[in-house]
Amino acid sequence: MIPAQEEQPVLHLRLSVWVIVSVILSLFFPVAPGTAASPLEVIRSGVSQAIAVLQDPAYQGMDRRQERTAKVREVVLPLFDTREIAKRTLGVYWRDRTEEEREEFVALFTQLVEKTYSSTLDRYTAGVEFYYDQERIDGNFADVATRIFDPVQNKTFSVVYKLHQVGERWLIYDIVAENVSMVRNYRNQFNRILSKSSYEDLVQTIQNKIKELSAAPAPS
Repeated sequence: MIPAQEEQPVLHLRLSVWVIVSVILSLFFPVAPGTAASPLEVIRSGVSQAIAVLQDPAYQGMDRRQERTAKVREVVLPLFDTREIAKRTLGVYWRDRTEEEREEFVALFTQLVEKTYSSTLDRYTAGVEFYYDQERIDGNFADVATRIFDPVQNKTFSVVYKLHQVGERWLIYDIVAENVSMVRNYRNQFNRILSKSSYEDLVQTIQNKIKELSAAPAPS
């Protein structure tokens, strides 16, 4: 059993609520099949589509929250390389896992991220400004540097999307918000548990966190 003090720091992305919201807003990628949009074009077109969805009257109100979350998942999830992200979060421990364990972990980690971020969709506010600063492509890898201005806080946040090419598509394998890598953040937390306990205990901890997030009341 993992001591209570070990469970607390794991599974928590240390970013401000707005940065997390901004990450989600920028992850709608409505690229038509067969197109070969650049990473920057993918991100840019996605933002306007995201805002349209969140401002759509059909998805407004807490009574439509479940539908809104489902729409986010439907559009966003296919644009992530979920296996690559999960692999990177386990780091060196990935190679010790069986293929069955790897598939289980990918599904579990994906569910964890969805549960962690879904409630932040309710924090969206109008008047946000998005800036697209730079696209850097190096072979099959790309970084897209963006900034997001929050008028409520009168503050600008940096978000860098890290993508790699899989076939004709650019898929996200990490997000760096305010210099904090999502993958590295989770990997450090997972490694702290795995260095003191077992893989089975890590899985149990993630499952417990998912239950906790599922039972948490929706923000008012």
